[in-house]
Amino acid sequence: MDFDDNASEVTISGLLMATEWSDDDNITDLEISVDDESYYVEKNAMWDELVDLWDTNVEVTGIVTEERDGAKRILVISYEPLDDMIYDDEDVEYDNVYDELSFENDGDEARI
Repeated sequence: MDFDDNASEVTISGLLMATEWSDDDNITDLEISVDDESYYVEKNAMWDELVDLWDTNVEVTGIVTEERDGAKRILVISYEPLDDMIYDDEDVEYDNVYDELSFENDGDEARI
């Protein structure tokens, strides 16, 4: 990854997700999902530690670059696993979505 004038250091909090695996089930790509954006995690000395935290909410500080296609990449400088994240009040509660879409609602059909 080349750093240029478009690179900036930021701190973000989001869900660290594995997005690709090798044939022998090793994680080969990670991304951090933050609201409407995703940041692809660059491999560096912290990679193995981050892989162990996949499917965990994390706060990371790193150098972010944006590619020509709009994809964002982050080179993690430091990180901290988060126990619980605070979500906006406007977020959908998934239990309610399940209740609305479930076919087990008192024999009613799902309401979409």
